[in-house]
Amino acid sequence: MITVCFSDCSQNKVILKVKGHSSEDKGNDIVCAAVSALTDTFLRGLETNLKAQLKGSFKPGDCDVMAEVSGNRAKEFKIICEIFKNGFHKISESYPEQVKLICQEIYHGS
Repeated sequence: MITVCFSDCSQNKVILKVKGHSSEDKGNDIVCAAVSALTDTFLRGLETNLKAQLKGSFKPGDCDVMAEVSGNRAKEFKIICEIFKNGFHKISESYPEQVKLICQEIYHGS
């Protein structure tokens, strides 16, 4: 099972956590490949196109990254986040036994 935890895009930051594999056939599974491609495209797109600062780790079966952009890119950032969140949602709808999507707010403390 792949778990995708996608935070809201508040205060110009997002946290994306992707854990697990969809089958024992690592490297040859279409669902794993789709989640990996979407994850990589999302993070590299934010970094390249919006100059987002990425913090954390991203390796096969284990992604825990916070991306943050400057305030002048907030509108584009939120649009891109929603597009990719929708992509993860569609994969989880199509393959509910293999992908679980969790969306949550970022706790900012006081």
